[in-house]
Amino acid sequence: MGISKLKILVLFILYNFSILSCQNKKMEEKYSWSGTISAPQEYPMEIYSGGIIANDFTYPFDAIWGTQNTGWGNEGSKMNVSTKKMEIPHHLEFTWYSLVEEKFYTGKWNLDQIKIQKLFEEGFIDSDTGKKQTYTTFKIGLAPKGKLVLWINAPGIQKEIGVFQAHDTIVTKMQAYENAQYMFENDYAKERLMSDFLITSDVKNRLSSAGYPSPSVYENFRKKYSWRPIIELPAGYKVKKIFFMACNGEYDTYTEHNEKKAIPYYLAIVICDSAGKEMGVNLFFTKDENYYEENILKGNNVLPTDFDLNDMYKTFAGFSQTEPMDILIKVNPESKIADVSLKQKETVIQLKNFISKIY
Repeated sequence: MGISKLKILVLFILYNFSILSCQNKKMEEKYSWSGTISAPQEYPMEIYSGGIIANDFTYPFDAIWGTQNTGWGNEGSKMNVSTKKMEIPHHLEFTWYSLVEEKFYTGKWNLDQIKIQKLFEEGFIDSDTGKKQTYTTFKIGLAPKGKLVLWINAPGIQKEIGVFQAHDTIVTKMQAYENAQYMFENDYAKERLMSDFLITSDVKNRLSSAGYPSPSVYENFRKKYSWRPIIELPAGYKVKKIFFMACNGEYDTYTEHNEKKAIPYYLAIVICDSAGKEMGVNLFFTKDENYYEENILKGNNVLPTDFDLNDMYKTFAGFSQTEPMDILIKVNPESKIADVSLKQKETVIQLKNFISKIY
């Protein structure tokens, strides 16, 4: 090997060592984060054990978390931790009991530390304050058939960072630890599913009229499209802000630079008139006439239980994921009326299954 080639090889090794060293140092940076659970309203999940694991800390989960079904992507219980800042987690393990399926699922997975570290480091700009913030919470989504989704979250923003597949397992009463013994009582799952506290009236209506959503729907919810909202307003009005919540559990303030997004089930549009007076235009895509009173007025902005049955979802699903599409929203602030249509190329379809609240 010639001297020049040897120098190049040495420089290449040193460069790669330097990159690896920088990455390792970044992995050792500490951030304040916690964990929580999400599960569909229709598919309650019982927590058995688990943890979000970093080198210096494990955020634990066990039976004290109880039954979770706050809605897909919605936050469940939370636990305060004494450690203020922790390293980036590198591992996730989880075991849970699906009440509807009457099955235990379990799994252990490596986490993409580089991806997570980048999100923490880059953070995001708070659309209200204009200040840079970063993420605070890992949210574990438990779906039927052992599907697990991991989101990273902060107020006003949530992003998917991993999707995993657990396998079913057998846990017996003899194996179970003391605090989890209640899961093995006779007809425990059936009795929990009959609870009016756990299964709300809108969920019961969905189940009685259309049955349970197919377990595959939570994977289909992850499909993304090149959509943008087009707001038509009377002269003198302008749009100040658009916020969306999507059926895959992600939500964010809309910008023209957003990448592909899953189908929105909620759009919040802030508009103002020529005098600067603001108004809110809120659109909820559901057939359920009681959705607003039963959920929104109670502070629960949750994925509607009938979302897979309404025309927002069905129309999107019939469009191409690669072609641009518009959500056309015509707002009349005076009469407080909104019309919504979906457009891709020359096809325009007007939607009927939504609730609008303008104030």
